[in-house]
Amino acid sequence: MQSEIAAHRSRIEFNRQRKDELADLIERARDDIDTAESKRKQHSAQIRESDALIEKTQHFLQAKQDELAKVTELLDKLRAKREARQVDRETARASLSKYKAPVDKLEGDLAGITARRELTQEQIRQISIETKEATKAYEGIASEIATARNATESEQKKMEELLAQSQTAETNLRQQQQLLGAAENELAVLERTLTEKRSSLEILRQLNAEGEGLAQGSQAVLKGLDDPERYRAAIVGSLVAQIDVEPKFIPAIEAALGRNLHAVILNDAQSAEEIIARLTKKKLGQAALFVPKLGASSHESVRKSLPKGALGWAVDKIVAPRSLESVIRQLLSGVLVFAKLEHALACKKDEPTLAMATLEGEFISAEGIVFGGSSTVKSDSLLERKTRVAALAKEETEWANQHEILVQKRDQAKANVATASRQLDDARSQYQAAHLAQSTSVNKISLLQVEEKEAERKIDNLKSEKVTLEQQIEAAGERVAELESDLNAARDELAEYEAEQTAAEKDEKGARTQEEETLETLNDLRLAVATARQRHESLEAQRQPMAAREAELVELIATRRTDIASYESKLAAQTQENRDAEGAIGEQTARAAEAEAAATKISSQRAVRLRAVQERETELRGLRNSLSELQEKRGHRQVRESQLQMQIENLAENISRRYQIDLRAFSPDEAAFGKTLRAQLKRAEKEVAPTADVVLADDELQKLIVDLARQLDNMGPVNLDAVQEYDELEERYKFLESQNNDLTNSRRELLDVISRINSTTKKLFAETFAQVRANFREMFAELFDGGRADLSLLDENDPLNCGIEISAKPPGKQLQSISLLSGGERAMTAVALLFAIYMVRPSPFCVLDEIDAPLDESNINRFVRMLDRFIAQSQFIIITHNKRTIAKADVLYGVTMEERGVSKLVGMKLTAPPAGAQTPPQQEPASSQRQFALAENGHGEQKASRAGR
Repeated sequence: MQSEIAAHRSRIEFNRQRKDELADLIERARDDIDTAESKRKQHSAQIRESDALIEKTQHFLQAKQDELAKVTELLDKLRAKREARQVDRETARASLSKYKAPVDKLEGDLAGITARRELTQEQIRQISIETKEATKAYEGIASEIATARNATESEQKKMEELLAQSQTAETNLRQQQQLLGAAENELAVLERTLTEKRSSLEILRQLNAEGEGLAQGSQAVLKGLDDPERYRAAIVGSLVAQIDVEPKFIPAIEAALGRNLHAVILNDAQSAEEIIARLTKKKLGQAALFVPKLGASSHESVRKSLPKGALGWAVDKIVAPRSLESVIRQLLSGVLVFAKLEHALACKKDEPTLAMATLEGEFISAEGIVFGGSSTVKSDSLLERKTRVAALAKEETEWANQHEILVQKRDQAKANVATASRQLDDARSQYQAAHLAQSTSVNKISLLQVEEKEAERKIDNLKSEKVTLEQQIEAAGERVAELESDLNAARDELAEYEAEQTAAEKDEKGARTQEEETLETLNDLRLAVATARQRHESLEAQRQPMAAREAELVELIATRRTDIASYESKLAAQTQENRDAEGAIGEQTARAAEAEAAATKISSQRAVRLRAVQERETELRGLRNSLSELQEKRGHRQVRESQLQMQIENLAENISRRYQIDLRAFSPDEAAFGKTLRAQLKRAEKEVAPTADVVLADDELQKLIVDLARQLDNMGPVNLDAVQEYDELEERYKFLESQNNDLTNSRRELLDVISRINSTTKKLFAETFAQVRANFREMFAELFDGGRADLSLLDENDPLNCGIEISAKPPGKQLQSISLLSGGERAMTAVALLFAIYMVRPSPFCVLDEIDAPLDESNINRFVRMLDRFIAQSQFIIITHNKRTIAKADVLYGVTMEERGVSKLVGMKLTAPPAGAQTPPQQEPASSQRQFALAENGHGEQKASRAGR
């Protein structure tokens, strides 16, 4: 009911708005009636003036037509007289031609035969000369053929010899190329090996220079701590770098030296104190420092003779500088070297004060402590790496010498290949030259043979032609005598008929002169009649649209009065409709109050039942929530159990794959675990008593496990190709980075250019669109005598890609899209838009092809007035079928077909000629032909139109 009440109120509001619109329409219709009445009076006055001018033109045209009929009758008589004279002359001419033709023929035959006879005699003399020359040339060609055949045979033998030489040189070249390829392959393998050796040597040298393998603090000292320039003079180098040991005794010497092997040699004790303080402050690790003259004086070994089974004293197996001999003797004093541990243990029982080291790396201290064992992953020791460096340096020198030898071998092979290649090229060039000479000789022989046959044939033809010409001369002499006799008789008869022909031509000439004078007068009258007729038709054409316009105005007045009556009846109907709607609103308001009371009662019942439903749903929701929590806990427990199981399996698989240990058969070693744990804690600078129990939290234990795993991973094998791969990757990275920077800069520049272009284009488009829009409004109002139109962008945010909507409102219609207008209205709107664009940037020429085809008479007049507005600045060529458009043209051009299949261009100038100029005669266009128009104004500009019947 409320919707119906709202509908009635909306209808009342709509009727109120419609009432205002109808009042506005009534006011407009009355204004149109007043305007049409004034225009109708103007057109009535113009029609009366046009009728008077048409009547005057008809009288002038009738007078000229009478005069034209008289001149035409006189011309017909003169033509009949001239035709009679012409018949007489033609008869005489026929008779003269009858006798003149035989005479001319006889004279021509006589002259021709005489000339041919003389020409034939000359040809006979020329043929005799050519026959002698051809015979002489034939003999010369035969001699040249014999000489060329002898030269061809000698060149063929030479070409065969050169071909054999070329094949030999090519075989030699292939052999040398094979030798060169083998040398280059061998050199490439050697270069690859040499590069690998040099890379390995460089890496090892770099590791030694950085102190790789030394204690963390010792490495930091060798690197100069945090101030390399300050400590460079104080640090001499590592102890390992200063001593040399035979490869066989390296494990024994390393076991004997122990941590002393990590010592760094210094110049003075003061530097040692400062370095230790810096290591402690920066927490860079522990270091072993050796300061000369700081230790006790060296002493000799406890005995001079070697025990049974000993390989020698350890101090005798080291070669060191003189400055380090004392410290080496001090460190290795009383240390024996044995081949095996069992021999050392046996000797230890006899010599308890001595220390023993084995070639396997075991060590027995003077106190009796045995050090030994081995780890899974074995890395190069400091002394072994130094030995490897020396061995690799020696190998690198040997490989470099072999490389030089192979380079010399390859260069010699390249020189041999170049020599063989030059020999092959020379042999091929000589062979090609000989082959070319031989081919030239063969071609020359063929040409000479052809010329020989041609000369022989030419001689036979000349002889035959000479005999034929001699026969023709005899026959020509007889024919000349006969023709001279016939020619004399024909010349006498021809003289008589020539006198008669002269008299007839004199009479015809007089008649033709009189006819031409009459014809000129007739053409002047025709031109005047055509001009008058065209003017009369033009006036008739001008009167018809004025009459039609007057009828249109009368019809418009009647239409507007009818519209006013219709609008007033609609106003009355709307008033009655408003009264009915107000009554319905009152009745439905009462019914709505009753329905609202019933709805309130039903709503209270619904609220009671909803409360009961909500209570039951609350209980059900609580049960469901408890069930969901239990299921969620159960799921979490199952997921956690699965995760732990998977984690256990992954750990077992990872340990088995990584360390080759089966955890199911693994038995933990508590002693080894405690030792490792204490070492790691000590390394982490945590003071824990060696014998105390170690208790760690889970996170600390996990951190310790990660640290141990990382140390294991870091102890992997050295990649010898890493330096080369790093250089290649670094070079490629720099190249790609430069390319990426170039592309980024180019992209940014292109985007800037595109942005500037789009900005400029939008600006220019907006300015032009605003001008075209203003011009379009003006032109539309002018062409439609009112109304309004507009141009709008479908998307103002993207003006360059969106479409343009054309809205038009002709007088008396609602504003709507151009697609809803009639054909004539759309054509006029298109003309308005065309000239609106034309006004922004006019052109010196404009071609319009049947643009006025869908327009009626009134719109044609507006279109023509629009053309007059732009004639001062542009030239128009118009193709049209409309008579009113043709009437406005200055010059008409058309094509007529007087005979079938033969076209002829005709034209007529409708504007008055300049003062003092003579008007050339114009051909009157036929009423059935199609016409073209070209208009020229006083400024030398032109426009054109075409019309048809």
